[in-house]
Amino acid sequence: MSVTNKIPTVFETIAPYNQQQIEEALSFLIKSNQFKNGARYFYPNWSDTTIEEKLKACHSCADFQTAFVVPMLDNLIKNSITNLKIIGLEDICKKGNHLFVSNHRDIFIDAAMLQHWLYYNKYPYTEISLGDNLIVDELIERVAKLNNMYTVFRNGSKIELVKNAINLSAYLRYSIVEKKVSSWIAHSSGRAKDGNDKTSPGLVKMLLMSGRKNQKKALKDLNIVISSVSYEIEPCALEKAVELQTREKTGTYKRSKYENINSIVKGIEESKGDVCLHFEKLDVENIDFSGDEKSTINAIVTEMDRLVYKNYNLYKTNYMSYDLLYEVSEYSGFYNKEDLLTFSGYIQSQSENLDIQHRLLKIYANPVLNKKNRC
Repeated sequence: MSVTNKIPTVFETIAPYNQQQIEEALSFLIKSNQFKNGARYFYPNWSDTTIEEKLKACHSCADFQTAFVVPMLDNLIKNSITNLKIIGLEDICKKGNHLFVSNHRDIFIDAAMLQHWLYYNKYPYTEISLGDNLIVDELIERVAKLNNMYTVFRNGSKIELVKNAINLSAYLRYSIVEKKVSSWIAHSSGRAKDGNDKTSPGLVKMLLMSGRKNQKKALKDLNIVISSVSYEIEPCALEKAVELQTREKTGTYKRSKYENINSIVKGIEESKGDVCLHFEKLDVENIDFSGDEKSTINAIVTEMDRLVYKNYNLYKTNYMSYDLLYEVSEYSGFYNKEDLLTFSGYIQSQSENLDIQHRLLKIYANPVLNKKNRC
């Protein structure tokens, strides 16, 4: 259900696969024992022959997603999510294609839950942003690109980064305005490690680069929808806390080659409790475009963040973390003593390090602060 049209040459380095590339990638996977082993990790009953037959039956990115990703998401929802809520999406999808700009908590699931809903409600899959930092080998690149992903280059010199941003901006505008397909992109270059969702001004600046001088029209033409994703149990919370602690202590954090891939797998497998995706169209009439470029970008960022905070679904875990962190009982009406004891035990079980425990509480408490102070 994805759309793969002929892409202008200028976009070839970032665009999703064309038909020839799709066929080449599928042929590569058919011969790849590494892919078959990976597929069997999620589908233990599939033989090599079954995997090869499924790949041979694929002729598009949508075919691949439907054959290999949708069943995985079915199992993910069944085994690791207590309740899944999707709010606001049905009315939005009836009104054409959009650029979905999402807060970013999980590398895979934030966008995957949207694709899952689209599939079962008979809408086309969106294109999805893929940071080049995730492309660690040939297999990962092919699997990612077969999920209808376009590449976001995050490495290079300042000149290269500017050129790449200009090209990405033009590609997204081309996709939405001319190709008429929907697209998903995270509102920042990395996941929110401390639970504090913030839209990157750089993202907004990039989106406006291809819009000439009329910034309001440039933004409006992209049909932006803000996605606010919330998890009762934060995916990979411990890893995020450890990364932040390491960065603060040493000034840097070096990932192992497959660390992000391991985070994707953990995000799929670990319990997430309740999950909510709440969608709302960005109304450009709520944004002040009268100032200079910097103030306009800040105004857009503020409105995008406001929608994330407004629509963020707070859970017991958020309220308990806030009260534990600030040693108050402000939100005690949302949980009982047994809930608090269980959650406190969960936090302590994650790490004996008190600083890590403190950071874990902040991951859950910050959404409460944002909703309290910014809405």
